[in-house]
Amino acid sequence: MPAVVDDQTLPRGALSGQVAVVVGGASGIGRTVANALARQGARVVIADFDSERMERTVEEILELGIAEALALTTDVRSDASVRSMAGDAIKAMGQVDILVNMAGVLLEGPLDRIKATDWKWMLQTNLLGPVRTTTALLPHMRERRSGHIINAVGADGPAPHDPLTIAYDAGHAALASFTRSLAAELDGTGVNVSLYCTGSRGPRIGKNTRSRGMKRLLHPGEGHDVEELSKPTDQQVDSLIDALHNPRFLVLAEPSR
Repeated sequence: MPAVVDDQTLPRGALSGQVAVVVGGASGIGRTVANALARQGARVVIADFDSERMERTVEEILELGIAEALALTTDVRSDASVRSMAGDAIKAMGQVDILVNMAGVLLEGPLDRIKATDWKWMLQTNLLGPVRTTTALLPHMRERRSGHIINAVGADGPAPHDPLTIAYDAGHAALASFTRSLAAELDGTGVNVSLYCTGSRGPRIGKNTRSRGMKRLLHPGEGHDVEELSKPTDQQVDSLIDALHNPRFLVLAEPSR
């Protein structure tokens, strides 16, 4: 069940009155972003497939006593699931002002060990996931002539930096290209678009991992939890929050201090 705080009791913050959908907000850097948005007073919708972690994040937000929070089970690989999430978010909250795409998976290993099925697995989430959520919520933002879409990539801009993450980087390069073209299309419509880069030394975007052709000594095995390997800090999302107040296309993560 959605957990909601009485709107009349909420102190007004910098993003008070705005609604943010954080896709992949149940864990990792998405969870950090969701909490940061809530501290700014935004009402937050957590869209994720991990119900247990999603409810945990909602409870964290409610404990702040500042913002409302809503959990919507969402599979970004499914058109129907994403459409349902978008409709339910608008119905429950009345509007969506901010869309942050933080859902992702990590595919790593030498190119010759990565199968076509692995590529499809990664692209369904890392590329087509943001395409689906954008497509589902953009008509609502266009109609209101207001909104901000933020897509996240896990590299510097997204320049490849590791031959063992060639597939991961390629997926995010495609997402960066999509985001750039989206920004051009929406110029002058009132809907802002940003590309948030965590950097080559920043936290990975994604909870699940497939490792191919790599030693188990270095990688515990397929499906290990990236959140536990690279925990993001509040400082690393400061620039993302700032971009909501001062819109710009390229947003680089703040280094952890």
